[in-house]
Amino acid sequence: MKLYISVLAIFLSFLSFGQTGIKGFTKSESGEPLPFSTVYVKGTTNGTTSNSEGEFFLKVPAGTHTIVAQYVGYGVMEKQITLNEGQAIRFDFTLKEQALQLQEVVVTAGDENPAYRVIREAIKKRKFYKDEVKAFKTDTYLKGLFRLNDRPDKILGQKITVDTGILYLSESVSEFSFELPDKVSERMISSKVSGNEQGFSFNQASDFNINVYEKFIDLDMEREFVSPISPQAFLFYDYEWLGFFEENGKFINKIKVIPRRSTDPVFEGVVYIVEDEWRFHTIDLLVTKARGLEFIDSLKINQVFAPSQHDIWMPLSQKYSFVFGAFGFKGSGYYIGVYSNYQVEPNYDIYKKENLYEEKFAVKGEEDLFQEEDFSAEVLVVEEGSNERDSTYWKNIRPVPLTEIEVEDYQVKDSIRLVKESVPYKDSVDTETNKLTLGNIFLSGYTHSNSVAEKYWSLPPVISIFQFNTVEGFVPEIQPTIWKQVDGRTQYWIRPSLRYGFSNERFNAKVEGSYRKLDDKFTRFYAGGGRYVAQFDETEAITPFINSYVTLVSGENYLKIFEKTFGYVRFQQEVKNGILLNTRLEYASRSTLSNTTDFTFATEEKTNFTSNQPLNTELDDTRFERNQALIFEATFRFRFKQTYATRPDRKFIYSSKYPEVFLTYRKGINALGSDVKFDFVQLRVDDDMSLGLVGTSSYAVAAGAFLNKDDLTFVEYKHFAGNQTSLSQVGKALKFELLPFYIFSTSKPYLEAHYEHHFNEFIFNKIPLVKKLNFQAVASVNYLTTETVGNYVEVGAGIEHIFKFMRVDYYWAFQNSNFFGSGFRIGVGF
Repeated sequence: MKLYISVLAIFLSFLSFGQTGIKGFTKSESGEPLPFSTVYVKGTTNGTTSNSEGEFFLKVPAGTHTIVAQYVGYGVMEKQITLNEGQAIRFDFTLKEQALQLQEVVVTAGDENPAYRVIREAIKKRKFYKDEVKAFKTDTYLKGLFRLNDRPDKILGQKITVDTGILYLSESVSEFSFELPDKVSERMISSKVSGNEQGFSFNQASDFNINVYEKFIDLDMEREFVSPISPQAFLFYDYEWLGFFEENGKFINKIKVIPRRSTDPVFEGVVYIVEDEWRFHTIDLLVTKARGLEFIDSLKINQVFAPSQHDIWMPLSQKYSFVFGAFGFKGSGYYIGVYSNYQVEPNYDIYKKENLYEEKFAVKGEEDLFQEEDFSAEVLVVEEGSNERDSTYWKNIRPVPLTEIEVEDYQVKDSIRLVKESVPYKDSVDTETNKLTLGNIFLSGYTHSNSVAEKYWSLPPVISIFQFNTVEGFVPEIQPTIWKQVDGRTQYWIRPSLRYGFSNERFNAKVEGSYRKLDDKFTRFYAGGGRYVAQFDETEAITPFINSYVTLVSGENYLKIFEKTFGYVRFQQEVKNGILLNTRLEYASRSTLSNTTDFTFATEEKTNFTSNQPLNTELDDTRFERNQALIFEATFRFRFKQTYATRPDRKFIYSSKYPEVFLTYRKGINALGSDVKFDFVQLRVDDDMSLGLVGTSSYAVAAGAFLNKDDLTFVEYKHFAGNQTSLSQVGKALKFELLPFYIFSTSKPYLEAHYEHHFNEFIFNKIPLVKKLNFQAVASVNYLTTETVGNYVEVGAGIEHIFKFMRVDYYWAFQNSNFFGSGFRIGVGF
């Protein structure tokens, strides 16, 4: 097979000579390949990058051109070529190690590090270069590759079936447009995914549109990273001037970037800065796990800039390479981008501000590159048929040659794909994965697969089946699920639920299901019915697992439930981009339940069981007579300026930088024998915010009221997510940590607000020894006001990322300025 692949690769290399251009290798004087070197036509942004073996191919129009090859740490080499139409030549660039010149200066006490002068000048020009380009359009080639180098045999008793080697190899070609401040538009015209002929690449140019002139660089991690030329850079970096070299009449300074502390969110490496212009020529920077990377051990960023229109320097190529390791998995990968055919619109205003306009643009005048209609909420369109390009197309369009390993991966996976899609293969895999093991029986649950029909069913693990509460006693609950997929997307699911209380000797059952219309409006239909128990707070203020634990171990029964025989239908659809509608109509016959057992492992002195009827400050008695309730609910979720991507097979929603708004209306309908009559509205606002180096914040505010409450029971009251246990539901929105369950539930107007700030590593990374533990600080405030409660406030401080997944907080609570209580809370979350 390897011989076949080698012959094929050589054959393809000769076929490429049907194009006009230059092909060869970039290597050092010792003959070592220089991977991912930049090769381009001088004076243009027509360029390419060599592959991991140093091989390149650059399409060049007929005529005479100067070809430039460069690699970080090596001198630039130029070659003048003359090509006829259809002619291609082979030439290998042999680059010499960069011969840096050092100025002959006399250093005396008090002299400033020469690197500081360069960095100070670059900092002064940072904002100018950040906003120098108002808009641009470019052709973009992206290639991504993930490789798994090692893996465990099992995790939690489950066999790991994924093999080592290349997990993901994909190429894409796009037309990418950008306009200040943050407008983007991308059209993917070709896409190729190894092993998935019908798949579409997840490469996206906007994900790599990083402006290195920003003060803080967002790498989509918990923390933003300080730019080497940020106004605060000298607080985080030291610098060493390594010398300079001359290129095209310009002097290029080579500066070593040195972090001052080992855990700050900063880079290390080398930047090249053009003398007098103080712009980046090249950056070659590294960030490591200790500085805030998540699930990645290291990330290296390389960007090469070149002059484009108006002598504005734009990225010619960039590469992100990474190494990862977690839970026994180890691997590496990279993304590489090549940009060409730039159209650039300068930001004329800043040139006027700097008195540079007359010199550069007075004669040419101003032209707008885009019109308002060129940008919309649809930031990415993947063209129909973009995944159907043949090998000839890719041979002609691909600027970075494939390596032998990549050619082999495409060929082998394409041939294996035919086998993997065959019925015998899928059946054989199902036979293996459908085997019962102790791990899936007790810990992870069991799933039976019919891959050919894309039908599946599953059973929960034994560990999740058994519950305990003082109403039903020991309660085994089984919830098998059956579902059907279409092209990997769940089309429908059905879930019967069965539970039996050994103490109250009562059997309950229900069945629920959902059908999804595979459209771009996220249309879903839900239905369910049966007889089952439900918490008064439908958001599950306390989970069955936590309640079982505290009831059996601590002698506290916080779970409060009632029984209902019910039927409901629910509908979801995006009525307009950014506006999602959820509706629900339920008819239920409801009745109260009472405790039937006082069993616990806790001592009699510690046992403090209470009635199953919640205590409340507004109602002396929360019990209710058996009743019927017909209730309609509608919730609109508004995401302002929501952006999205459209692929031929589906629509993908991206988050908005604006707060999310939820408007809920709930109505008790006094018809068809229903005993309830009320109208309730609530407005809720959520948002997440990045505060740069200080961390990230999130808040949620909700206010609501009953417009009328002619007939309602305690079930319809507004309940607040309290907590009286030491265990916290980390990540649950609108939650309190010391508020007693149901005590402040209300039928009157209310306002609640929750704020949480994650300092990430901003605090603990400055404390010796402690910083090695990677602990992160968190602070929170919760507030509630109603006519009955007055003003209730919780203040919390905690530590998260303990053993990577634990969080511990301590809270203090106050009601109307009086101390209410305090306590520790422990939670689990990443």
